[in-house]
Amino acid sequence: MRPKAVIFSASFAFVLALSLLAVPQDASASSPSKVATGTPDVAGSNQSFCFAYFNSGGGTYETGSTVNIRGVVTCWTPEGPESVKGLHVMVVMTDPNGMDYLALPNADADGYFETDFFLRFDVPGNYSVEATPDAPEKNRVSGTMDIMVVVPPPEPEEEVDPLVVVQIGALIAAFASLAIASTESAGFSMFNIFAFPMYSRLKKEEVLDHFVRGQIYGFIVSNPGEHYNSIRETMKITNGTLSYHLRTLEVQGFIKSRKESVYRRFYPVEMRFPRDKGVRLSDLQIAILELTNRRPAPTQKDISHELEISQQVASYNLRILARKGYIQVLKEGRRRTYYQIESERPTSL
Repeated sequence: MRPKAVIFSASFAFVLALSLLAVPQDASASSPSKVATGTPDVAGSNQSFCFAYFNSGGGTYETGSTVNIRGVVTCWTPEGPESVKGLHVMVVMTDPNGMDYLALPNADADGYFETDFFLRFDVPGNYSVEATPDAPEKNRVSGTMDIMVVVPPPEPEEEVDPLVVVQIGALIAAFASLAIASTESAGFSMFNIFAFPMYSRLKKEEVLDHFVRGQIYGFIVSNPGEHYNSIRETMKITNGTLSYHLRTLEVQGFIKSRKESVYRRFYPVEMRFPRDKGVRLSDLQIAILELTNRRPAPTQKDISHELEISQQVASYNLRILARKGYIQVLKEGRRRTYYQIESERPTSL
């Protein structure tokens, strides 16, 4: 190649490289975007601003599992950022059927908040999650994200060793013959001692296959320490059905229970019983109980005004306290007043 041609080619390549560097690159094309609400530009603003966003991405989860939601809330004033410690964040998860699931975590000193939601066994599809700080509507920005919930694939069936089937059949036949040859009580006792434990081990894996029983177990895992009436009212189950499934779960070693004051409370079997008996409540819920104790029959408006919280926050916590059996609601026309039920003393978180 001639020297002039070489010089021309090198110059052209250099100019082309400079032009490519000068073209602005689209960052979204090279890296995935986070599922979060952007931070609003509040520099120079003459009013307070609170905004929330998620720092846990969307993702895909299986029905029957628990999804952990994490996020950050920040508040700004004309003078600069302010502390958000203890600020309530309303987190709402909406399933494909339009049903809302609520949680109300508190932000820590750095603005982080966290909560968990149990995903029902029977509602797969696209879920939306929204986090809203407890601030005036015009001065707050909510964070949103979507998650996908799918039905887990069926587990492959394990092949049963024919020899095991023959052995179990022979053993049951032997005990049946023994029961016929001896007294009825002796035969039943022998079956309970030898045959029933093997039968129970074979059936334990099938316990949670029952739809309602699986829902009850998932609810207890997500809400350890709930009492019988709270489970029945929340899940809309009859007394007989709930008693039967709770007994089955307890006998098969999935849950355990103990009497705490006037209530029997249920826990996952792997969880230790709390040292201090009673449901643990948040500081705000303890404050509401103390208010109903020193000021009989306050209204929701009285409570929100006295504790300097929004009526939305007061309503949410009053529903929780009523469901757990700590307060009673009395309706007088359109007026609702709240009374504390003397049962057991709760402890704060």
